Amino acid sequence: MYGHDAANTRTQPAERQLTPARAGALAPAWVFSAKSSGDGSSFESTPVVAGGCVFVGSTNGVAYAVDAATGKAVWHAQLPVPNPGFGGALVGAPALTPNAVVFIVSETSAPYAIALDRSTGAVLWRSAPVVTTTGDYTNASAVIANGMLFMGYSENESSSKSSGGFALLDPGSGRILKVTPTIPPADQAKGYGGGGLWSTPAFDPATRYAYIGAGNPSSRELEHPHTNAILKIDLDRSRATFGQIVASYKGNVDQYAQALQTASKTPVCAASDQPSIPYPLDDPACGQIDLDFGAPANLFHDQSGRLLVGELQKSGVYHVADAATMRPDWTALVGLSCGACNAAATAFDGSSIAGVFTPGGVIASLARDGGAVRWREPIADGAHYQGVSTAAGVDYTIDGDGFLDAFDAATGQTLLKRPLSEDTHAAMFQPAASSGIAIADRTVFAAATAGTNDGYVIAYRTP
Repeated sequence: MYGHDAANTRTQPAERQLTPARAGALAPAWVFSAKSSGDGSSFESTPVVAGGCVFVGSTNGVAYAVDAATGKAVWHAQLPVPNPGFGGALVGAPALTPNAVVFIVSETSAPYAIALDRSTGAVLWRSAPVVTTTGDYTNASAVIANGMLFMGYSENESSSKSSGGFALLDPGSGRILKVTPTIPPADQAKGYGGGGLWSTPAFDPATRYAYIGAGNPSSRELEHPHTNAILKIDLDRSRATFGQIVASYKGNVDQYAQALQTASKTPVCAASDQPSIPYPLDDPACGQIDLDFGAPANLFHDQSGRLLVGELQKSGVYHVADAATMRPDWTALVGLSCGACNAAATAFDGSSIAGVFTPGGVIASLARDGGAVRWREPIADGAHYQGVSTAAGVDYTIDGDGFLDAFDAATGQTLLKRPLSEDTHAAMFQPAASSGIAIADRTVFAAATAGTNDGYVIAYRTP
């Protein structure tokens, strides 16, 4: 699945050969293009590799299975998405069951899940829409946790009282088991809104709790405890709190600091919070700067064995909380605050957290205990939405300038900066792309996009 494992480490522990000494020699073994199937759209997520196939979906709603050895298409399937949501039809990565590849589909006002046969691409089931509120959509990746499909969705932010949330589905049939809004209906009636879940949850099998970051409030005057927060969700069907948000950790409020929230109580803010003033033009009068938790959560243990949950917020702060109590453990200021920054996935390799922090694009490594910066190196590609993936002591990312980057995870030394255009023969400048890297079978699989109309998967191997 998207983060490789339930804890969302984005680390491949089985890889032993692609060490820092060899990563600089990576070269393309094959290149797959979406245009080869007549699909002129982009790949915006991390490929999922299993059973000899690379699975990926396009923003036009085409699902692909590509032979991991040769790069030849095994099958492709156009999914029914007449009205794609914000960002496209398939923005997140799929999840795999023994027989199926499961995608979350962003149909405007009716996001749903669909399962395709892993061998043929035939439809096995299609769920009902998990929510039908006008303008709702999903950018989330599919995750199978405790035998259930976890599906996040986001609200229409132009409506100040709407709420994002999540659904739990049976991955064998698509039957919807539970739908929970981020903001309880009683609080929505009081004017609270927002909390889209467009990141990817981490799951602890031992306690059967999931952890996911929630987006900003859509109300300009009220901020709910579940917005701009890391949520703890019960996925144990035997407990009375199954499918509920049982605790939360509050990050930076949408004005960054509590003291600045006075702006949201001014008459100017109240006057600007009107349907006639389009989002986000009404935000500055209320002091809001759109500080979602958009990067996926990481679960990891500290030196004493405590389970921690960490997640990057658009405020430029990496927050870490005790997973049992959701009380703060440590924070690290790694970037500046802006609505278009700090939403890329971070990776945990067993001793440190690696991520690209913005604006400006700096890859850095944080110690798991306390968050001290171990090293930092510039990428200088602007906002940077592409996640970091790690294997055998190497941190990888695709950058917005169209390069495959590799860094020594211990020192930060640049090992590789390879122009993707050299391998695809296309202009690969992609400042707003959110694609990523999977590592399997001694191969680095990089998803990338030329502009907005040609998605690629490139397989890199060493001689």
